[in-house]
Amino acid sequence: MADGAAAPSVPADEIRAELERLRLQYSISLEFNSSLDFAELLPKVFDSVLTAVGAQGGSIWIAEGDALRCQLALGAASQKLVGTTLPVGTGFVGDVARRQRTTIVTDAMSDVRFQERIDRSSTMVTLGVMATPMVVKGVTVGAIQVMNKVGDDGIFDGHDRELLEGLAASAAVALRNAQLVAAERRAKDLAVLLEISREITSTLDLDRVLLSVVNLASRAFPFDQGAIGLLEKRGIEIRAIGGHETVDRKAEPVRRLAARGAWAADRGESFYIADRGHPATEAERAFVAAFGRDLEAEEIESGLYLPLRDEEGRLGVVVFESKRPSFVDALQRELAQILANQTSVAVRNAQLYAQVPLVDALGALAAKRRAWMQLPRRRQQVYVAATVGTVAALTLVRWPLRVSGTNPAFRPAGYAEARTLVPGIIERVLVREGTAVTRGAPLVQLRDVEQRAAREATAAEAAVAERAAAAAASRNDPAEERLQRTRAQGLRQEVALLDAQLAATTVRAPVSGVVLTARPEERLGARLEGGDLVVTLGRTDTLELEFGVPQREIERVAVGQRVHLRVDALPQHTFEGLVTSLGQLPRDTTEEVRFPVRALVPNPGELLKPGMAAHVKVLTARTSLAGRLLRGPVRWLRLSWWRVWA
Repeated sequence: MADGAAAPSVPADEIRAELERLRLQYSISLEFNSSLDFAELLPKVFDSVLTAVGAQGGSIWIAEGDALRCQLALGAASQKLVGTTLPVGTGFVGDVARRQRTTIVTDAMSDVRFQERIDRSSTMVTLGVMATPMVVKGVTVGAIQVMNKVGDDGIFDGHDRELLEGLAASAAVALRNAQLVAAERRAKDLAVLLEISREITSTLDLDRVLLSVVNLASRAFPFDQGAIGLLEKRGIEIRAIGGHETVDRKAEPVRRLAARGAWAADRGESFYIADRGHPATEAERAFVAAFGRDLEAEEIESGLYLPLRDEEGRLGVVVFESKRPSFVDALQRELAQILANQTSVAVRNAQLYAQVPLVDALGALAAKRRAWMQLPRRRQQVYVAATVGTVAALTLVRWPLRVSGTNPAFRPAGYAEARTLVPGIIERVLVREGTAVTRGAPLVQLRDVEQRAAREATAAEAAVAERAAAAAASRNDPAEERLQRTRAQGLRQEVALLDAQLAATTVRAPVSGVVLTARPEERLGARLEGGDLVVTLGRTDTLELEFGVPQREIERVAVGQRVHLRVDALPQHTFEGLVTSLGQLPRDTTEEVRFPVRALVPNPGELLKPGMAAHVKVLTARTSLAGRLLRGPVRWLRLSWWRVWA
C-alpha cells in the first residue's frame, strides 16, 4: 500500500504536553489515594494544577445542601473567599454545579454570571475563567474555578479543560471518600459520646460520674492526661484523673493541674492550645507565660480546657492534655464541648441528689437493685432460696433463751439448827460431821445428874404426900386428906416437868438430814445455855442454789423453769434443777440491780457440795435467733423513744 494511507503525524510538542497532562493526573490520583485527609492533600494538589494550567488563581467549592462553600482559594483575595457561601446556580461555580458541565469564559466581567464579590479583587482584573463541577455518581459534591491563564492570549484551551476535569474527577472521588470517612468517624464519635452520656446519666453517684467521664473520654479523644476539677470553697479541686481510682490532691502534679484548670475555668469559655512551643493568640501566650514551666516539666505540648457551667453558675472544668501538638481537630473539639455540656448536667444532678436526705442509703439500694437485675435467673433463684431459708432459720427455729445468773451459792435443802432447850454441860456427842440422821435421832447428851436428883426428890415427896393423905382418910380427917392430896398432885406435876427437862438433856434432830457442823465432838464438856446452837443439819441429796438475775432479765424468769449449771470441780457434767422462788427485794449491790432467784438442784450422788462455785443459766421461754439479736436494740429504742417523746 502507498505511504499516503498512513495516519497523520502528531507534533512532538503535543505528545509531550499530553504525556505531561497524564503524568500530572496520575500523580494527583496517587496523592488523593494516599490519604483520606482531604483537607491536608487539597492545597498541595491544587497548587500543582494551577501551575499546570498556568492560572493566576482559583478556588475549590464544596456543596452543602443548596449552597456552595469555598473550601480553598489561591491567588488574589484568597483569604476573603475561604468560607464564603454561594447559592447553587449563582456565579460561574454555581452554574457549573447546577448544570454539571465545564464552562470556559474568555471575557468574564461581561458575562451575566460574573459575581463581583467572588470573581474580582483589588489587585487583579478577572479576564478568563474556567469552572468545572465535581460529580460522583450523578451527584454534585462541589466545583473548581480557575482564572486568568498566564500566557499571550490568557484564554484557557481544551488541554486545560481536560486537565481541570481530570483534577475535578479525582478530587470528587477523594472528597466523597473523605466525606464518607468523616461521616463514619463522626458516627463512631457520636456513638462513643452517646455511650458516655448513658454511663454518666445512669447514676447519681458524683464520684462515679467523674470517673466515667475521664476514663471513657479516651475512646473519643487521644489525650495523655484527662481530669475533672470541681469548684469548691477554696477554688478548683481535682476530683478525678483518668486511669486513677483515687486522687492525692496534695501531690504537686495534681496541684499544678488544678491551677491550670482554675485559669481556664475563670475565662468562662473553652480554651485550646494547639502547640505550647508556638502560641498563636494572646490567650495562648498568657497561658504559656503562666504555666510554661509546668507544661515543659510534664512534657505537655497541647491541651483542651472546657469549663463546666449551667444556668445556675460555674461547676468546674474538664481538662484534656497531650504530649503531642494539635492532638484534637475541630470536630473532636466540638464533641468535647458536647461532652462537657452533658457532664455539667450530670454533675449538677449528682450534686442536687447528694442533698436529698438518706441519699447514701437510697443510692446503695439502687446499686444493689441494678446488680441484682444483672444476675442470671438461676443465680437469682438460688439467692432467693438461700434468703428464704435464712429468714426461716432466724425466725421459725426457736429454743429456750438462757439467762445467766450471777454470784450463785449452794446451800443445803431443809436447813435446820439443833439448839438446847435447857442449860447444861455436854456429856456426850453422838454424831460427827457428815453423819446422816433421821428426825428425832439423838445428837448430843447433856449432863443430867442434877435434873435426875431433883426429879427423884420430888417424886419421893409426892409419895409421902400420898401416904399422908391415906392416913388422914383413915383417921376420918377430910381437911388434912384434901391438903395432902393437893400437895401430892402438885408434886406429881412438878415431877412431870422435871421429866420433860430430863428428856430435854438429849438434843435430837429436828429434821432428817446430814450434820453440817464441823467437828462437833470438840464441843464435849462445853457449857450451854438454853437456846444455844448445838449442831446444824441439812439435806445434801438436794441443794438449794441462790443466784442473782439482772433486772432487765428478771421478767423472763418464772417458777418451774429449768436451770442448767456446771461447777469448776466437774466441768464435764451438767446438773439440772428447777426454779422454786423469786426474791421480791433486790440484792444489796453497787452495780446493776439484781434480784435473787432460788432453785432446787437434785444431788443424788452428792457430787455437789454447799459453797461450791457454779455457773448457772435459766432456760426461759423459747426465742428465735432474730429475737435474741434484736431484743437488746428494741429495748434501747423503746426506752429512748419514751425518754424523748413521752
